[in-house]
Amino acid sequence: MKRLLSIAFVLALVVSLGLVTTVPASAANTIRVPVDYPTIQAAINAASDGDTIIVAAGSYKENVVINKSLTLQGTRAGVDARNRSGAETIINPGGGTGIKISTANRTPNTCVVVIDGLTVQNVQHGITTPDPIMAAEITVKNVRVLNSNNYSISLTFTLKATVEYCYVAGADVAINAGALDPFPPTVATFRNNEAVNAAFGITGYLKESLIEGNLIRDYTKAGSGISGTLLNTHVRNNTVRGYTKGAGISFGGHYARPLSQNVTVAHNNFTQNNLGVYAFPSQTTISGITVNFNNIAGNSWHGVLNEGGQTLDATKNWWGSASGPSGIGPGGGDAISTKVLYLPWLGARFGTKPMTWGVNPTGSIQDAIDAADPGDIIVAAAGTYQQNLNIDKSLTLNSAGGYEVTTIIGTVNMELHAETALLGGNRTGFTIDADGGDFAIRLSSDSGSSVTITHNILTNAKAGITTRNNPVNNSNVTIKDNKIHKNDYGIYLESVAGASTVLISRNSLAQNDDYGLYVRNSTIAIDATYNWWGHASGPGGNVTDPVTRRVANGTGVAILGNVRFDPWLTAYQYTLTISSTGGGSVIRPGQGTFSYDAGTTVELIAMPRAFFYSFDKWTGDVRNIADVTNPATNITMNGDYSIAANFKGFWECFIATAAYGTDTAQQIGILREFRDTILLRNCLGAQFVFFYYKTSPPVASLIARHEVVRTAVRVGFVDPIVQILTWTHTLWSKSDS
Repeated sequence: MKRLLSIAFVLALVVSLGLVTTVPASAANTIRVPVDYPTIQAAINAASDGDTIIVAAGSYKENVVINKSLTLQGTRAGVDARNRSGAETIINPGGGTGIKISTANRTPNTCVVVIDGLTVQNVQHGITTPDPIMAAEITVKNVRVLNSNNYSISLTFTLKATVEYCYVAGADVAINAGALDPFPPTVATFRNNEAVNAAFGITGYLKESLIEGNLIRDYTKAGSGISGTLLNTHVRNNTVRGYTKGAGISFGGHYARPLSQNVTVAHNNFTQNNLGVYAFPSQTTISGITVNFNNIAGNSWHGVLNEGGQTLDATKNWWGSASGPSGIGPGGGDAISTKVLYLPWLGARFGTKPMTWGVNPTGSIQDAIDAADPGDIIVAAAGTYQQNLNIDKSLTLNSAGGYEVTTIIGTVNMELHAETALLGGNRTGFTIDADGGDFAIRLSSDSGSSVTITHNILTNAKAGITTRNNPVNNSNVTIKDNKIHKNDYGIYLESVAGASTVLISRNSLAQNDDYGLYVRNSTIAIDATYNWWGHASGPGGNVTDPVTRRVANGTGVAILGNVRFDPWLTAYQYTLTISSTGGGSVIRPGQGTFSYDAGTTVELIAMPRAFFYSFDKWTGDVRNIADVTNPATNITMNGDYSIAANFKGFWECFIATAAYGTDTAQQIGILREFRDTILLRNCLGAQFVFFYYKTSPPVASLIARHEVVRTAVRVGFVDPIVQILTWTHTLWSKSDS
């Protein structure tokens, strides 16, 4: 009996619970304005928590107060506010607050509000939460706020805030969330908004937040595009531009709030501001703040100005110049202040593929290698780097000035698996001084890797290049145009196997103590033809060439192993490529590409064409030219060089240039055009031009020294001529006479 009663009780309990759970909850209502209620406020007053109010297009002259959890939708709900047109739901009260979200009579942390697809305009404040009781969550999306004098969207007292796809124009503060202590910071998502002409574009007291994809622009007074207290926050993919007296992003100096910390600033554009990134003196600690992989360019004062208490990591940014930042930096990009880490820098705008990286001797080439993606290019500025390098990915490592001015004191270890690497290049190689170590370059490659080592000096090692205990298998290796000397072994190759190819060509392998080339346990023949072994008679070692059967019995350095060495260079040679601009030519040694033994001094003579041209200067690889301003000079061949002779016309308009203060003025352009089109094409005109350029330089010098004379000549003489030529341009510019 008890068993039956127990079963009956359980069944009754199950049935009763089922009945309870199947009782429908009261459904949320949809209220339409003006169909159901004539005003927005009347609809809100009638609504219950969870209702949705849909407001038709039109202008509503009312100050709206939302005091419950609901969704307020305009006619453009779901449509991005940044670029839309057409009918709008417009809240236009003419002053006060457009939409006030009131939590005064709510239980803390309960109010949930969504505002979507409308416009608020001509108010003191656009959308605000002024009551000091925290809302649970507020979302504002697809909303336009126009001409709000103070705050546009300010979700101060809310635990969680989302503002996205909004357009804000004309405000003191465009988008804000978070209050002050003792209230907690807001968890915010500010995404894909546009703020125009706002002193503070995005600001607040935020934690664990995301500021992403926003365009903040065009404010001509002091302000900041992104600011506030940011805690554990990501700032990425934003563009802040046109804060001409302010900063793109700033840290510190924001009311009685904690200091920002653990902020990742990445993939942003900070441009055309006074300051790209600014740390106030009040930011006494810079804990976990990183500014990496941004475009910081075209800012008038500083790209980064750090007046805070610690060093700021601003590495891996584009500064507007491949040479890096200026200020304490070495280059011509945006300036940086002290207490800013900038090495390595990006040599192009972030997102460029492949990326070029820059580094100078105050930093680490290895840091650039570690940061680079496969296929990237690293360019090391001239100087001395005391460091060991490990290359374990596909990349190109160059110097900015060549081995004559760029030295690595240390070693380079290359471990490649199905990867491609280039070390050096014409005028972009290194001197690698192993400082008595085992190797200058150690190479291990397999699985179809391709390695090129070219235009370097490798010295002061047991082996300049070695594969000892690091086999080369199924790989292509090219060692070309290097000077490998003052080592025990120039090149030590061990266990070259599989479908590998090794080309060693046009290197200087002289002055190595034991062997120029030592090959051990190789299953393939190493192609080492056309190298310089230190003597015209070729290498020693009594090795037989496997193709020509010639014996290496010269007095040069020794070789050993399965090596093709015949033919060899009877002298080490470099190439000289010569060209010229219009107006003349190089008559000695001529123009084209020429080969010379290392150390040869080559005579250079540049001849201008007729008497209307003169020699200007030599350009290109001019480091070894005795006098770059002399048309008759010489160059010493210590490398492969490419040079050009530059000529200029005697007809540079001396008097007009002095009158305008520049040789690029638009007025001078039309004078030059008239000279070239009319005067120089007939005998009388050419004689006039010749007489003018013979007599005008001293007159121009006098004009340039006196502002009054310059103005008088410009206004009374040159300008009238320019006006006449301008008015008659269509007539004489088509003349064939």
